[in-house]
Amino acid sequence: MADKILIVGHKNPDNDAVSAAIGLAYFENELARRRGEDAEYQPVRLGPLPPETEWNLAENGIPVPELIEWVGEGDKVILVDHNELSQAVDGLTEAEVVGIVDHHRIGDVTTSAPIYMSVFPWGSSATVVAMFYRWHDIDMPVGIANVLLSAILTDTVILKSPTATKVDEEVIAYLEGITGKNHVEFGQELFRCRGREEDLAIETYVGADAKEFSVAGGTVLIAQHETVDLPAAMKREDEARAYMRSLISEHGYGFVLLLVTDILNEGSNFIVEGDHTLVDKVFSIDSSSAVWMPGVLSRKKQVAAPILAAQ
Repeated sequence: MADKILIVGHKNPDNDAVSAAIGLAYFENELARRRGEDAEYQPVRLGPLPPETEWNLAENGIPVPELIEWVGEGDKVILVDHNELSQAVDGLTEAEVVGIVDHHRIGDVTTSAPIYMSVFPWGSSATVVAMFYRWHDIDMPVGIANVLLSAILTDTVILKSPTATKVDEEVIAYLEGITGKNHVEFGQELFRCRGREEDLAIETYVGADAKEFSVAGGTVLIAQHETVDLPAAMKREDEARAYMRSLISEHGYGFVLLLVTDILNEGSNFIVEGDHTLVDKVFSIDSSSAVWMPGVLSRKKQVAAPILAAQ
């Protein structure tokens, strides 16, 4: 019986968390066959698919990864696009982590044995995965190339984010050669998949791309909603704030910070509920009402990093 390894992204999965897991699973299965190893790598997910991911998988005939809620003793797991317990699948401390592929800071996941760990300061985990194919000379199917390209484009906001690097640009060009797509046109198509602002459930508006972070004294939630129609998105501010307050009540967050990010005008509105003292101190603002932050596109580099550094 083949040794089964689950490849899983973070909770509230974004396009990168799901797509990188799919791309990595295909790569690892091909590499295992090349080496004669009896192993099966399976991509799984911890939540609903983002709209652009659902559309892209259907367009390319790629099966949707299985939805799981927990892992446990006897399970082998590779983490993708995260390495913090607060963002990881429930039961991870009882399972065996055998690998990490990420592009974030090093968090608090620990292991009892050495593992493969590939963490690079690039724009997306999909960039790391795509480089694996190049390093090991593994042929990449067009469908997988479309999936990985989509993840790089959404995570780097079509290369507008300050997290985008020269490596991301090079990998995008490589994937364009396989897919035949223009990355700008494809990126715009992906963002349009997210639909009209007024049609989104508020749980999706606030929670579809939300991550917990540990700070002194507790846990906070930093969420991001990217849009090409900021005025329509901001019409839902009151509704979003009510939902954010419910999350604080339910989970005990110190604060919930929502970035409503305008892709076209390259900035974000900060909407904060809870104790916003730390946010105000870090960014020298008064976030008792929505604050426009020009040039802020990256939650990881421009928001979470300075908040965590202030501890």
